[in-house]
Amino acid sequence: MSVIGFSIDRNEHIGTRICFLKSTPARKFNVNPAWRKRLATAFTASALVASASASTASATSSAACTNEADFQAGTVVEYESRDNLSSAISRGKTEALGREAFADANPVASAHTSFLNNVPFFLTTTFAEIKDDRLIRYGDRHGAGASLVTTTYQPPASTPIDLQPGQTVTVSYTTKAVSAGATIEFDVVEKLTYNGRETIKTALGTFDTCKFTNEISTGSVSATQPKNVVVVQNWFPAEGPYRGQSIRSVTPPANGVAQRITEVVKMQYEAR
Repeated sequence: MSVIGFSIDRNEHIGTRICFLKSTPARKFNVNPAWRKRLATAFTASALVASASASTASATSSAACTNEADFQAGTVVEYESRDNLSSAISRGKTEALGREAFADANPVASAHTSFLNNVPFFLTTTFAEIKDDRLIRYGDRHGAGASLVTTTYQPPASTPIDLQPGQTVTVSYTTKAVSAGATIEFDVVEKLTYNGRETIKTALGTFDTCKFTNEISTGSVSATQPKNVVVVQNWFPAEGPYRGQSIRSVTPPANGVAQRITEVVKMQYEAR
């Protein structure tokens, strides 16, 4: 589901971004490459989650690759995916819960769950809203009780809904993650490019899609460590029952890690 930062990831739900408040900011950032991977996939998908006016958008714009129902309470998307680096099947679920007070706003909350052997093992609630033809992301919440981590984006990350082929937008903000024992801040710069339309064939079928490339640069606010850069590409159908949902993602090879190609092999979309 593309709602509020939902894309494809092999072992972790892409909506989950922060789960590392157990030591100092510098050490946590070093030992958590999975978090950086989630950042890239989540930010790319989130740029698409919005309601655009089809009457004013061109036939090649990104507006068609959205699904207005993703922001309606009760919408549920369940999926199974696999990638080229593992034989394992990943399963995830996203449900739009409706509006909820968060970060001095009233955005739509969406719950993202990952499953291991059909048992839920990771849950994150993300917060975003559509305003003035832009998607505004406020942050997310993970865990409960003493392990609760609340992350806010300062200022809220805002991206336009309707992009044209070749257009690039850059968004800068600071993520502030607060837990019972620590507060950690990172500077983030997203460089999102809408590459245009592309027809792809997957296990779900053949689709006319919107292709996006996102380059995410993250670094500690104190600048005590070099910035980390992750690039990810995502494809979203412009039509059909999976419109607006990420059905393929590619992370290019980097730092000795092989290219990872992830595709959805099964999806069920239910809107109220």
